[in-house]
Amino acid sequence: MDFAAHASSFGAAADLYDRIRPQYPVEALQWAVPGSSDIVDLGAGTGILTRQLRALGHHVIAVEPDDKMREQIDGDARAGNAAEIPVDDATQDAVTAGQAYHWFATEEAHTEIARVLKPGGCFVPIWNVRDESVPWVADLSGVFDGHRAREALDERFLPQSQFGPHFGTAELRKFSWSATHTADSLVELVRSRSYYLVSDEPTRRRLEQEVRALVKDHGDRFELPYVTYAYRARKL
Repeated sequence: MDFAAHASSFGAAADLYDRIRPQYPVEALQWAVPGSSDIVDLGAGTGILTRQLRALGHHVIAVEPDDKMREQIDGDARAGNAAEIPVDDATQDAVTAGQAYHWFATEEAHTEIARVLKPGGCFVPIWNVRDESVPWVADLSGVFDGHRAREALDERFLPQSQFGPHFGTAELRKFSWSATHTADSLVELVRSRSYYLVSDEPTRRRLEQEVRALVKDHGDRFELPYVTYAYRARKL
């Protein structure tokens, strides 16, 4: 996989991404960042997580390197990345990363995240993950991700529970929920995926056909089950 190409592919579909990507369960956010906090939402994308955190009463600075993605965000949205977070030292209660940490999981990023956190502040990476324990959802992930081999969810995410010497051991909570879809909205969801965005037109058409074939017997509306993985690691 061309990691850089995948990571930078989303801006071309910023409007679609913002409209079709799911939000996060409120109970997961309340567990991860309780109370009212000063937060940097790192790799904020179009601000899906940013908006939810603000609605919960937090003061949030969104940090996003892609100009087209960042244009979708109202309020305080700054150009930056995990190696250069544009906020002062020790000013934030939390740094969140929604669907983003795997793009910058480096010691350089860990050090920079620790720099902006107050003593005892938390790093909170969070993912909405399709529940691949459901057979048809596992097949769907094969389509979404270009038929790459799939690992069990715990094998994929548990190695990311340690964030370097600046942080204590991360706590993990999982939250099960589902999103209602139609065949059309599921095709739109695949169109927001990096594998689709970097593919040629024949591959894109094949992916859309496979998604429709997979859910043709599911009725007009159906539930796509998710597990939200929320980590919380405190700065030492």
